[in-house]
Parts: sequence; structure tokens; C-alpha cells
Amino acid sequence: MKYFVFDVDGTLMNSAAVDQQCLKQTLHEFGRDYTFEELRPSFGKPGRQTLADLSFTGETAERIMDRWEGLSKERASEVLAFDGIEALLRELHARGCRCGIVTSRTHYQFDYGFSPLGLDGYFDAVICMEDAPRHKPAPDPLLECLRRMGGTAAEAVYIGDSACDMECAAAAGVKSCLALWGIPEDARIRADIELAAPADALKLI
Repeated sequence: MKYFVFDVDGTLMNSAAVDQQCLKQTLHEFGRDYTFEELRPSFGKPGRQTLADLSFTGETAERIMDRWEGLSKERASEVLAFDGIEALLRELHARGCRCGIVTSRTHYQFDYGFSPLGLDGYFDAVICMEDAPRHKPAPDPLLECLRRMGGTAAEAVYIGDSACDMECAAAAGVKSCLALWGIPEDARIRADIELAAPADALKLI
């Protein structure tokens, strides 16, 4: 494989705990309490989709979104890349591979949440929520990422941590790779390939 496309949350960076804590606090401030178990399915989805799933709409949803983003931005420094990610990206480039990102984050969320990690320079294309007419699990964002990099589905893998990521890859005709380092041990997610650690992706070249 020559083209390696990555999800962000739960794949490149360990953001689950902070994300869910911020969401839980925000919802509490707006009069609704949830357990972390109840909120876990929301991780990795676009924020407004999460709020719609919880029956928040209109102006209320936008106020909640603003507060959630504000808390997440305040705590962005607590979120780190997973061990081995930067070494993987460096080695992929050294071997002539190209790397991309397909994420459910907006560009604003990407800029404050991911860019401070200093990894942006490893990526040839970044597809956020605004960059495709449909988002995951539809194939659109992954196909757009490959288009911008000049790659084909047959030459690519998509590495993510959720069923939504795996479905997106399948819909795009791309090999799906499950990042086991980013999912709960009891998760049951089907994928073409399972990766126990970031360095295992090098075996796919």
C-alpha cells in the first residue's frame, strides 16, 4: 500500500476521555445528565450529529455546541498523540508513502484540537466535516482525500477506531484497518485488518 489515511480521535490521538468529560459537563449545565457509558457511542461522530441523537435541536443545540467546544479547547493541551504515532508517520514518509486524514471534526475543531500536536506536516490531505457532501460512514470524505492525494482505493488503507470508520472504508472500496490501541477491550468491530500497535501499519507497505 502507498496511501495511508487516518481517522483522528481514538486513532492518532487519545482524546476520548477529555471529549466525553467535556460533553458530560456541558449537558449537565444544560439540565441533562448522562453516564459515560451512555455517551460512549457519540465518540467520533460530528458534534451536531451527537446532539441531534440526544434530541437537541435549533438554538439550544448551537448553544450546547459552543459550550462543548469551549470546554474542549480549554483542555486541548491534555490530549496527546498515541505512543508510536509520530514514529509511524515519520517512517511512512521515509518509505515514500503518502498520508491523509478523514475526520468528523470541523476545521475549527481540528485546528485547536489536533494541530498543536505538531503532526500536520506529515499529511498531504486533511478532510474535515465541511469538505464532503456526506460524511462517514458514506465513502465521500475518504474518496475526496484520495482524490486530493492522487491515489486510488486499491492502493490505500483507512485506519480508524470505530464501526463507522470501517463502514466508510468498505463503501469506498478501501481496506479497513482497526486501530486496537484506540478502542475499549470489549469492542466488537469488524475490519479487514486489525492493528495491535501503530508500527504494525508498516507491514502493509
